[in-house]
Amino acid sequence: MHGVAFADALDAARAAERAGLAAAWVPDQLLNVGRPEAGVLPCEAVLAAVAAVTTRISLGPLVLTTPFRHPPMLAKQMAGIEALAPGRLLLGLGAGGMTYADAADALGFERLSGADRVAHVEETIDCLRTLWREDPADFEGRFAWARATRIHPRPLTHVPIVLAAEGPRMLELTARKADAWSCPRPWGLAEGLDRLEALGRPRDSLDVSVFAIAVLGANEADAAAALKRAGPSAQLFGDVEEHHVFGGPERAAARIAKLHAEGAAQITLDPRGRPAPESIDLLVREVLPLL
Repeated sequence: MHGVAFADALDAARAAERAGLAAAWVPDQLLNVGRPEAGVLPCEAVLAAVAAVTTRISLGPLVLTTPFRHPPMLAKQMAGIEALAPGRLLLGLGAGGMTYADAADALGFERLSGADRVAHVEETIDCLRTLWREDPADFEGRFAWARATRIHPRPLTHVPIVLAAEGPRMLELTARKADAWSCPRPWGLAEGLDRLEALGRPRDSLDVSVFAIAVLGANEADAAAALKRAGPSAQLFGDVEEHHVFGGPERAAARIAKLHAEGAAQITLDPRGRPAPESIDLLVREVLPLL
């Protein structure tokens, strides 16, 4: 649900739940650089709304940039989301992607080095788990601290931490502290899994998902037309036809099967080129039965 207005995001979440999909993810798009007038709301606000209009589907941010958050405040905010959707929150965290520098400058944050951003993610994980586990809780860190903090309501179940990781520092942190790994680019899946194993994290101990753009069509020509409608932004994560889930039902199903064979238990699809409910319907009706 990248770069879409609030009403469209809710429509997508409802459609995903009706279709029986596993999760609905909301991007952390503080600045919609391409279309600032689109009115994209803060991730936390959309998550709360998605929690209120769904009853079964898991939900979470993909992914919150922790250097833009005060860890104790994030603990309170995410505990609130979990209270709205008990047992359904998956907390995706990251160090900031391709728009990090622009967002930091526009919003008045000091730019952190890559190493410090990864350190901020780790401290955020430690802070969240401490404040959710202890009552009252104290926390002392480089970037934030808390004194005799009481978070209520508190998550009643373990909230899985999903780390989006690509570089060596974030993969090392994923190996040590994450419940799940989100691979940001499809072509990095096999290499990333090999790296995590080399770091001592067995594949069967980690939930693995991969992010992919989805441009679907009733046939190849229809998919090509959808890709043209999607525009240049669809290619920001690499060539869609080569690396992502593209094409008519047979081609799209083959690509999903390949990603699964490479180790992805789940595939997070970002539909482009047509309204998300239409893409979800096409996926469930024409693509998934081929798998």
